[in-house]
Amino acid sequence: MSRHSKNNTANPVFTYAERKMVKDFGTQNSRVGSDSQRPFDFCYLCISRVIEPLTCEKGHLFCRECIIQNMVKQKQENEKLIAAYNQKKQQQEHKQQQQDEAQQKEKEQNFEKLDYQNDVIERRQFKSKVEEKLQGYINLEAEQKKKVLEKMQLKGKEMLTMSKKDLTCKNFWVPESQPEQQEEKLEQPKNICRCPANRDHEIKLKKLYPAKLNDNNGETKEVFCYACNKTLKYQKIGMSKHCGHVMCMSCISSICLPDKKCMVCNKDFEKKDIIQLQEAHSGFASHNQVEVKIFNPVMLI
Repeated sequence: MSRHSKNNTANPVFTYAERKMVKDFGTQNSRVGSDSQRPFDFCYLCISRVIEPLTCEKGHLFCRECIIQNMVKQKQENEKLIAAYNQKKQQQEHKQQQQDEAQQKEKEQNFEKLDYQNDVIERRQFKSKVEEKLQGYINLEAEQKKKVLEKMQLKGKEMLTMSKKDLTCKNFWVPESQPEQQEEKLEQPKNICRCPANRDHEIKLKKLYPAKLNDNNGETKEVFCYACNKTLKYQKIGMSKHCGHVMCMSCISSICLPDKKCMVCNKDFEKKDIIQLQEAHSGFASHNQVEVKIFNPVMLI
């Protein structure tokens, strides 16, 4: 076959036919059905039916045992991070102290050296001035020599006052003039626990509220609203922080909020005490995100 055949191995890029042959090339799209979505009454950690459910202020449901174990694990990891941070901080402080001591010592040595050099230069200048006065201004050549000599003396004085680092700053091949590695800025880790369902907010054990689900004492696999007795799945669902009775938001707004009391236990609550729970996700694109993407790179040889 010719070089312009269907499978052209001499071409550095894939043809359209070759891209179709490779199934896992580039960006792959897939649609997730309702069977792959988390039901409403499932724990975010163990992905099974909640046992002794607790909810955070954002409405994520967890089993009591699961969320306590997760918080203990987060606390242990935070302690390790804090210990590592303190150790690195002590090392940096010790290193900075050594650098400060070395700089102070270098300054003292430079001061003593400069003082001695200035004394020597002043003596030489005084001697040269005396000699010049004795000799007088004989001709222009002597004056020119004097100017050149003074320039050389000033240049020598500047060279003596310059440090070794200043002298080698333009010599890039010298190992001492190579740029130093910049130290990473240490950020103190926060000793807080974050919600494992969505790590954008903090959780505390005293701010986890028990939820009471109406599942007929475990006889059915579905959860019902305490008010309208409808199955709770995809609709907006809420509960009060004080009692924890789970109902649909339409019943809460129409029945409970006007009296500001729970219709099951008659406990008082305000609108700010209502927690909107995370409802189940369906397979419809208008309800939630049902399409997932993954990118698989291919190395060309």
